[in-house]
Amino acid sequence: MSGGGLIATVWEVAGGLSGQKSLHTSQQSLRSDTTIDYHAVGSYRLEVCQQPLHARMCGFGEKDRRPIDPPPIVQLFVQKRDADGNDLGPIDVQTLQNPFFVLHVTLWSAEMDEERNIISNPPKCTRVLMGSLVSSPSLLKNPQGQQGLYFAFPDLSIRTEGRYTLKFSLIKLTSNDFVTDAKANVIAQVFSEPFMVYSAKKVIDKLEIVVSSYLPTNPSFLFNFQFPGMTESTELSKAFARQGLKIPIRNDGQ
Repeated sequence: MSGGGLIATVWEVAGGLSGQKSLHTSQQSLRSDTTIDYHAVGSYRLEVCQQPLHARMCGFGEKDRRPIDPPPIVQLFVQKRDADGNDLGPIDVQTLQNPFFVLHVTLWSAEMDEERNIISNPPKCTRVLMGSLVSSPSLLKNPQGQQGLYFAFPDLSIRTEGRYTLKFSLIKLTSNDFVTDAKANVIAQVFSEPFMVYSAKKVIDKLEIVVSSYLPTNPSFLFNFQFPGMTESTELSKAFARQGLKIPIRNDGQ
């Protein structure tokens, strides 16, 4: 999807946001010539306050979606700056709840040096990261009662197993951006911590067969390669769900 396509989609969805707390779109990606506004980078900071832990691969079908656990949540911090660039302290977050702040997520290698969004098998390319890849800010209180601006990604899933990280890019759109061939200016970026995506299989076929043939019992370390199951929802997820954020809640590990 081109940059103009992404911007048009965000504009269309954001235009109907009155009264809503969050923006969810799906299957968007930034164009390759997206630029970083380095002048604004010092004013905006992102922090991944709920890190992805693991996931079970969803494969190449469309029905068996396996969300990343727990849902990644990113907080936005904004600092005031004077004309000379001096820091004047944080800006009141209530003034920043704006659908034209959007956060875009992409899939990267665990080393954070290679994008992994697409599997290329010419002449066909397949997206690896599935779900709503764009989120708008929600004004919410954390479990300690502190108010902040948060972006949640509750339905991300990954087609293939491996170790990955997520890259989050903050974009502030203005009316001038909603024109043909407009470029999206990234004003802040942050990576998540690396996490594991496990195979859908319950055993490690050949490895387990070979090792078990030499040992009298099944070694426990083999199970490190199996998906350990979904964890209980975090206090942060529960707090946000109580405030109306659409995020899946589990009372115990499943």
